[in-house]
Amino acid sequence: MRSALAILAGALVLGVAFLRLTGISSPQVTMVVVVLAALGTGFFAARRGALAGFLIVYLANVMFVLVNVVQLGIPQNDGGALGFAGRMLIVQLVLLQFAVPAAIAGWLGAQARRRLVQRWQ
Repeated sequence: MRSALAILAGALVLGVAFLRLTGISSPQVTMVVVVLAALGTGFFAARRGALAGFLIVYLANVMFVLVNVVQLGIPQNDGGALGFAGRMLIVQLVLLQFAVPAAIAGWLGAQARRRLVQRWQ
């Protein structure tokens, strides 16, 4: 349950960041935000930190897409719903460049928590 809540919170943080940072086209800034969110998610998930970090990227993307579809609708000029679904499939592959570092950061967050807990005991 703790992992699920950590993943949901981390994805919410990333989703809000993606919605607010749309004007910033720098991949470095995006990567820093993703890594910091994954580090915190892994820390609070305590177990399976790598999986938690990996999942927040995709869950945040789903949130981002849903908010944009509700606000703007499905674009009709590039093939309608089928073209939109195809583009979303391609985006999932592109997100791997953010999901892999997020998984590493999530694992590091879980390791940091383990070490801190061991020191406190």
